[in-house]
Amino acid sequence: MAEWKRFGDSLASRIFETQETEAHTCVAAMNIMTYLGMPVSVRVGIALS
Repeated sequence: MAEWKRFGDSLASRIFETQETEAHTCVAAMNIMTYLGMPVSVRVGIALS
């Protein structure tokens, strides 16, 4: 939720439909930033034969 503060404390739009669009856009941007920040995990260990 701390990432939400980077986009501002409140929505700029006054109309509910545009507020909804603005919130969806912010969430989509946060999801992209989270995806880009995820490490690539590779399993290392005993090989199963």
